[in-house]
Amino acid sequence: MKIQLIALLIIIILGLFSCSGSDPLDQDTDPPYSPILRPHLGDTGDAPVFWNNQNIIITDETNGIDAVSDGNFIRIPWEPFVDTDLSHINVFRFSNHDTTPVEIASNVPASDTYYLDTSNDLVQRYWYSYYIHLYDGSGNFSISDTVSYALLGKCTLVSPQDGATVSPISLTLQWSDMGTNASSFRVLIWNESGKLIYTENQLIDIPAGTYEITVPNNLEIEDDVVISSGDVLRWRVDAFDYDATQDADMGSESQERTFIIQ
Repeated sequence: MKIQLIALLIIIILGLFSCSGSDPLDQDTDPPYSPILRPHLGDTGDAPVFWNNQNIIITDETNGIDAVSDGNFIRIPWEPFVDTDLSHINVFRFSNHDTTPVEIASNVPASDTYYLDTSNDLVQRYWYSYYIHLYDGSGNFSISDTVSYALLGKCTLVSPQDGATVSPISLTLQWSDMGTNASSFRVLIWNESGKLIYTENQLIDIPAGTYEITVPNNLEIEDDVVISSGDVLRWRVDAFDYDATQDADMGSESQERTFIIQ
């Protein structure tokens, strides 16, 4: 009888060790903290905003989901992640015309700070919505909130030509809307250090196809801005159109050009 009991105990102990080897007690089963995508907070040239307990100066890098200058793409940024044992991100998209989410990217490095949707099937004036799955090294994942944006067609810069030398007196910038049907435009100029030195909004009552503005002489609009001969300035035109159903603006950013001060 004692031999049988000893044998039974050995079997039980071996079974426990076997179970513990296939299902370790220290296995990580906790998902990462839910990631936060940054919604469209405004457009370059807008006043600072307060969001997610932060005072944010609106720039191309900080304003949240938005169009980009290089291509008909949508940039989807997220806030810094809380966890450190992260592996990768999967990105999902749906639209107001197709509400079924589709995975459009997988294994995006968790070290990235945004995803650029360069899909060639993005349609102007469709509202695209995005969310992500954030994975840790143990395969656990959490799901972000959802952010949305809609693209307009890009304006085409007409004059001055890229790299042209221009007089800072009565400088006129021209562009074409190429059928974007925008309701307003914003002209932006940066100096060589990347400082935004000039913005001008133009509301559109009757579409004209080609538009222009004359910038202030010497661009002397701020006390600390000095424009000198030989300076290379960068400019573009952003287009907007308000969508009442979304209570938000659709938008686009033209390709950028430079000109040289005479």
